Amino acid sequence: MVESEQHQTYIRHAIEAADKAILIAQEAEHHLQAALTEADPQYIQSAQAALVHARKQVEDANAQLQTFDNETYGQQIQQTLQQLAQSGQDLQFSEEKSHMPKQVR
Repeated sequence: MVESEQHQTYIRHAIEAADKAILIAQEAEHHLQAALTEADPQYIQSAQAALVHARKQVEDANAQLQTFDNETYGQQIQQTLQQLAQSGQDLQFSEEKSHMPKQVR
């Protein structure tokens, strides 16, 4: 009984970390959009760094959730994994969109 409750706690923490990673990713994307709108190179660079950090958070949360048995804890984990995958794709698209070529001197 105690082991099952402890396992449930681990799953709950993993899902909470995944939800936080998704929010971080969304905030990073909004930050980038604002930076691109302002066309400020330093702001864009800062936003790109936030995207890299968000991508790492999403990857870590995804890896953590992959360790749990989807058969037993299926639907909630599967849904969160799908949200993480979508966040990862959105981040990749944002990174590609914001790539600025080096200036030719």
